Amino acid sequence: MATKGYNSYSGRKNGKKIALVVVLLLILLGAVAYLLAQQYVVYEDDGSMHLELPFFTKKDTPAPPLSSDEVNIHRDDEDPDAKPHPTKPASALEELHATELPYGVLTADPKELLANQSAVVVNVKRFDGSIAYQSSLTTLPESVLQGNPDMLTHLKTILDSDCYTVARISALCDNAFALGRPESAMHYPGGQLWYDNYSRTWLDPAQSSTVEYLCALAKECEKLGFDELLLEHFRYPIEGDLSATALPADTDRSAAIAKLVAEIHKAAPSLRVSVLLPASIDTDYAFSASGLSAQVLTENFDRIYVPRESAAYYWLDKALPADYDRTARLVLTDYTVPSQGGSYMVLCQ
Repeated sequence: MATKGYNSYSGRKNGKKIALVVVLLLILLGAVAYLLAQQYVVYEDDGSMHLELPFFTKKDTPAPPLSSDEVNIHRDDEDPDAKPHPTKPASALEELHATELPYGVLTADPKELLANQSAVVVNVKRFDGSIAYQSSLTTLPESVLQGNPDMLTHLKTILDSDCYTVARISALCDNAFALGRPESAMHYPGGQLWYDNYSRTWLDPAQSSTVEYLCALAKECEKLGFDELLLEHFRYPIEGDLSATALPADTDRSAAIAKLVAEIHKAAPSLRVSVLLPASIDTDYAFSASGLSAQVLTENFDRIYVPRESAAYYWLDKALPADYDRTARLVLTDYTVPSQGGSYMVLCQ
């Protein structure tokens, strides 16, 4: 009887040990899975987050290219041996006194906001990849959110006004298009999408799908009636470790940026094409790493927008040639009108 009772007691003890081991293993596996998932967490502007897992991304079946009716990168009437000079004649530029319209401007009739304005800037594409109006591009991936038909109507109200109109787009920083067309984006060597320090993805300016998309957007802005295209995030990212990407170490970043903007000029020949610099680019190394050397800036863009009194502004002031038209081609951005005159863009608060 003693032996039987001892065996019964020992069995219950072993069962409790096994259950405890199972629970500990489950906790350990959950912790490992949580740590591994952190590199795939993407944070939205509103503070929410979601997972973008690489094994759910289709890589072997590229999406069809954008319609040739929507973008014309190579024109038959061009001399293939001629040296491209994409910027419009500098003498045709005048001082720009622009006001940035709020992000929600297309949700209602914008006529009141246009009063007493000579030039306005409309945010038509954000860094998350969303387009503020209903685009006519027929091959956009489903991941790219668009505005409704009423927003397109309100946009046309702005474009039909007497204002000089500037379309501001986040060009190469684009989460949505990278998700829908991953072949266009920067990757880790293992094939996963690369993210910068702010959980943003960037398009590779050397990829044909990137060129097709930005040229199509530029051509659409030209057809809609915009006067100027302002390219934001039009550079290689400096907000993360590019050495951790599959980007070749010998990539000529300045050449890639210059080639891409030249294609945009060809796709929308009547549209002025400008670039917006961030205040964070403030050294020779930063400008070189981004691909935006002083030569690229002066030879390929009609205007350069830069935050007033920023380190980037002071770098430009020293780097730009003495004969560069700082009155018409250098646009200072701030929340108030600069006192020194010249071209400016008043930012929306």
